[in-house]
Amino acid sequence: MKILDGRERSKQIRSELSKQVSELRIKGVVPTLALIRIGDLGGAAGYVKRKAEACVSIGAEARTIALPEQTDFNTLRSVIQNLNDDQSVHGILLQLPLPQHIDEQKALDLISVDKDVDGSSSSSLGLLLAGRDGFVSAGALAALDLAKLTGFNFSESIIHILGDSVILGRPFAALALNLGAKIKLHPKDVDKVPESVCEADLLLVDVAKPKFIRSEHIKEGAVVIDAGNNYLDGKLVGDVDFDDASNKASAITPVPGGLGPMLITMLMSNLIKAAKGFYKPR
Repeated sequence: MKILDGRERSKQIRSELSKQVSELRIKGVVPTLALIRIGDLGGAAGYVKRKAEACVSIGAEARTIALPEQTDFNTLRSVIQNLNDDQSVHGILLQLPLPQHIDEQKALDLISVDKDVDGSSSSSLGLLLAGRDGFVSAGALAALDLAKLTGFNFSESIIHILGDSVILGRPFAALALNLGAKIKLHPKDVDKVPESVCEADLLLVDVAKPKFIRSEHIKEGAVVIDAGNNYLDGKLVGDVDFDDASNKASAITPVPGGLGPMLITMLMSNLIKAAKGFYKPR
């Protein structure tokens, strides 16, 4: 059984990204990410700080725009439009959650598709579903990268995804479909484990239920990617019972140390792609 170590993989990717940033700087391009937060809901300031630090760690730059919680939609639109027009900014990230008076999806849709390094706008999601070039959410890219570490063959494989969020489940489903997999997408609010998950060659779980998945739900030799982030008896655990599931899985992500460390790293990867002019409209 292979443990998919997100910390070690993240180090490898960041090392390569640092080299790419150095090459871009020689050409006069400084990858720059604009990080917007409105207030400090859900610890937004801390998340933005870690993303800014990640930029610095690979030699890129971060611009943090901290707006007051009472900021209205029109003001936000003006801020984002200025960043869309700023050629020195390659990526824009709007930290969630937003205050209740601002519609999150409408706000995300203000970001130009060529700078949407979080892959959260409707345009980015549409490009992904159409199998066209565009930015994909960090969570979906992280899950894909870790799955590929196992040598997993997506073509004709059966993949079950528990949790249909637009930042992980849905974009990962689209990525896997584009690679030829057969997908079953289950809602996040399932009360019990669907019986059909036992057929999955790869199982991605994101339901916010501690140790929800056990060995009896896993096909022998399946790859299991756990996106859970729960506290049980004061300990951080995933949606998968790691010790029990390890008896049947061929590869599995631990919690902590699996998918989590990869998230900001894949955001950095998208930023470097943006700086290289990855998105080319057709």
